[in-house]
Amino acid sequence: MKTTPRRFLLLLLLFCLPSLAFSYEGDPVSNALKDLGHVRRAPMRLKERSNVYLVGGLVGAGVLLYANDRQLLDIIQKNKSRTLVNISRTAEKTGNGAYELAFLGGVAGAGYIFKDDKLKDTAFMGMESFLAANAIGTVMKYSLGRARPYHGNKHTFSPFNFSAAHASFPSGHTTSAFSIASVFAARYDPLWVGGLAYGAASAVALQRLYSNNHWPSDVLISAFLGTVTGRAVVRFARERPPGKSALLVLPVYQPGYSGLTASARF
Repeated sequence: MKTTPRRFLLLLLLFCLPSLAFSYEGDPVSNALKDLGHVRRAPMRLKERSNVYLVGGLVGAGVLLYANDRQLLDIIQKNKSRTLVNISRTAEKTGNGAYELAFLGGVAGAGYIFKDDKLKDTAFMGMESFLAANAIGTVMKYSLGRARPYHGNKHTFSPFNFSAAHASFPSGHTTSAFSIASVFAARYDPLWVGGLAYGAASAVALQRLYSNNHWPSDVLISAFLGTVTGRAVVRFARERPPGKSALLVLPVYQPGYSGLTASARF
């Protein structure tokens, strides 16, 4: 499956069709924008001591990994094998946005076929989390411009450098994978669901190190960003008042022209 901007956009916008949302309120795009406001104000809500300890532990782990980024990455690079390379290629697709959107579309479709509202809503929450987490991650990525391992050392930062070689922090693949995995883990109680979801996301994180595309500290913060966003989306969905807003987007194909038409109701 080749990732193209048009295909990626079409997959993204299909999640905005209100006819498929059912009990899910609103649409993933507008809800993701609201989530960004909640996440932005999150530091002001750090009142519980346990949360303060959690953030403190994360910062400490991040600093520790940052100090040993090159050493840890060298160990991983020196222990490659043909089997791990093949597994790595499969894991990379798990964190690819187009594949993730296709997966969520399949989940939503399964929920529709089997009349499972919880499954449908989980797919839409996964889409919402994917959008919000990647919006935050993209701003961070290009604001800092950290060099990838194959391009420079761990201290090389080039703010607002939009080249791929300076897009190491955070890892988009890892952020995406954990943003979706955390939604499924939060929505379903059985431990195997969370284990499977976080296991797949962790494989993506390891692949980003194995392919020499990211530093260990990049991956740690990305996993945290995706997880926090996903769990926040599930919590905000419970608190969200019922509404009638919806966005309808449909593809338009004519001889010599292809595009999209959109309408909104409030």
